Amino acid sequence: MATPTLPRPKVPAAPKEDTSAPVGSRHPLRHRAARFWNDVLTTPGRMSVFTIVAIVSVLLGGIVASTTITQRQTHHETLLAEVEPVANASQTLYSSLTIADSAANTAFITGGIEPPELRDRYLEAIATSSSAIIAASQGLDRADTESIDQLANINAQLATYTGLVETARTNNRVANPVGSAYLATASSLMQDTILPAAADLYDRQSSSVGESDREWSSPPWGSFFLLMLSIAVLILLQQWLWRLTARRVNPALAMATLLVVASFLLTMVAGFLAANDNARGLSEGAAPMNELTRQRINAQKVRAQETLNLVRRTDPESSAAERGRILEGVRSSLTVYLDDEDSGRDTSLDDNGAVTDAIGALDQWMAAQNRADSLYQQGDYQGAIAISSGQSPGDSGAAFDDFDESMQNAIEEARETLRTRIDKARRTSSAGPDLIMALSALAAFAVVVGIAPRIREYL
Repeated sequence: MATPTLPRPKVPAAPKEDTSAPVGSRHPLRHRAARFWNDVLTTPGRMSVFTIVAIVSVLLGGIVASTTITQRQTHHETLLAEVEPVANASQTLYSSLTIADSAANTAFITGGIEPPELRDRYLEAIATSSSAIIAASQGLDRADTESIDQLANINAQLATYTGLVETARTNNRVANPVGSAYLATASSLMQDTILPAAADLYDRQSSSVGESDREWSSPPWGSFFLLMLSIAVLILLQQWLWRLTARRVNPALAMATLLVVASFLLTMVAGFLAANDNARGLSEGAAPMNELTRQRINAQKVRAQETLNLVRRTDPESSAAERGRILEGVRSSLTVYLDDEDSGRDTSLDDNGAVTDAIGALDQWMAAQNRADSLYQQGDYQGAIAISSGQSPGDSGAAFDDFDESMQNAIEEARETLRTRIDKARRTSSAGPDLIMALSALAAFAVVVGIAPRIREYL
């Protein structure tokens, strides 16, 4: 008997892909990108893109110019309030330390109880040094640990120095010869440890003033470029619209261009004036102040050595040549800052006769030194002391005091010139940032006002 054949079950066929579905439903992102690009290629689309580029360029130029001017103002304020005062305090510290050492030596060689004016000068110099240390430490950047440690070391060493001077003074008053050894130790501590540290501190801070001001002594070229780029974009936009619409002038876009031009001129004037004041502050203030301070320091070293030689009873002939060379260098440096119509400077450090007085006092001091050296070599030790420490006209002590006072006056004139130039640079652009931002915002708004009607014509 044959087996019956069962019918095979029917398998449902797979559904066919519906090719009638729109392409956009299968690739939505690609479709949107294609539609966006097609819209951009239309005239209204190109107008919109050109408008966005113009607005971004105008606002970017204004923001960069405003920020740059603001940064320069902040720099000037910091320089006036913090950096320059620290450099000045460092200069005062070094000078007062040298004056204290010279006064202590001069008081010692007078023997017995020193004259009250010498004692007062020493105490005043020590007090000024302490005040300068405080002023410098308050203005230093907390990140400048090297300068902070240096000030702390100077302060600690100064306490040791004053203790040695007081011990020498006590022994000198009772005619104990060991007093000269204490004073020599104190002076060596000052000359070999304290003063080099103070000089290094001054060099670092004065360099900071020069570098900080030199950094901003060039015009803001980046701002100029961006604003000129904005002007170029606006001009190209107007030319393109002219060819497209046959309208030669678009009042709103023309106004936007004028506003950006005004921003550019304002930035240029403020930038060049501020840069010029910075540069002149360096050349007429910082550089002369630094040079005069160095020459004053050199002269003070000579004075300290002059008095210390008498304390140690050292023959001055061995140091006379070196001393004369240093002081001749000081004199040559000072003659540069005398009044000179051909110098090209609008200001002079000799307006009040400070440099002339310093040169005259320096000549008298050098002559007095030669007389004291001659007396010492002839065996007249007391006569040499009288000239070296004397305060009568023609004496070394009086001539040096006149010289140092005149140098301080010249340094103050240079410092005032520097601060005046910096402050003028700060005030030159005081209203610039806000005005530039306002002009840029108005220009961006004018671009929208000028393009919007043209776009609506195609919609």
